[in-house]
Amino acid sequence: MKRPIVVILIAVVCALSLAAPALASTSLTSYEKEVLALVNKQRARYHLTSLRVNAKLVDAARAHSADMAARKYFDHNSSSGEKWSSRIIRFGYTRTGFSYWRAGENIYYGSGLYSSPSVVVKAWMASKAHRAVILTQAFRELGIGAKKTDSGYANCSGRVWFFTLDLGRRIAQ
Repeated sequence: MKRPIVVILIAVVCALSLAAPALASTSLTSYEKEVLALVNKQRARYHLTSLRVNAKLVDAARAHSADMAARKYFDHNSSSGEKWSSRIIRFGYTRTGFSYWRAGENIYYGSGLYSSPSVVVKAWMASKAHRAVILTQAFRELGIGAKKTDSGYANCSGRVWFFTLDLGRRIAQ
């Protein structure tokens, strides 16, 4: 009698874990956590829903920051020319099975004092286009990638940080 109950409980737990969005299993770095907190603080100022971490968006954001850092370029599109939205989809934040799909992206680079998460978020909020992405009411999920280079880039000396913030929302059909 106990065995069927255990099997049913295991099946329920598995079903629930598959139904839940890809969230908290991805652990963020301290820099990424700070960006998340600061972005959500800005959204709270405008009475918007806090964003939650989505592992697929984190993977896409981290890959892009790593690509920019390794190849020393700064663009929403990848070094191979892939569009940012295609990258997000390639990392699993797909449109298939969803009646609503929307995404946005902010990027940033800086070194020294210009590489702290507070400066990054302030810079995004000072830009009309970047602020609009952060304050998009529809967004519910985000991914953050922060990657440091071993050497300078452009007009920055020393190690440079590249940040990618991918935001989105999907609603199942």
